[in-house]
Amino acid sequence: MSAVVALYSFAVAVGVVSAGLAGSFWALLTGASPRLQLLLEPSIFVPFRTLAVVLHAPLMVLHNGLANVPARPAVGTALIGASLGWSFLQGVFILTQLFGLK
Repeated sequence: MSAVVALYSFAVAVGVVSAGLAGSFWALLTGASPRLQLLLEPSIFVPFRTLAVVLHAPLMVLHNGLANVPARPAVGTALIGASLGWSFLQGVFILTQLFGLK
């Protein structure tokens, strides 16, 4: 049972780290962190903006969840759960598709 928890935790950690790296790389290139408002501005760079927002989204949701926990615990907990679920899926995708782990 402990090995299964470790594997799930590792996949979540990979997803969170990749979200942070994507946001940091975008901020390094553009000088601003990725936000949903980037998708509203018409440009030829919309595909890159979309990729940055989708990869960085688990951390955006996690920050919103942590901010909502004191005032609205149910909403904050749901957002944190959604963020960790998204991070898990992102981590599994990266581990299986990029590194070939099975």
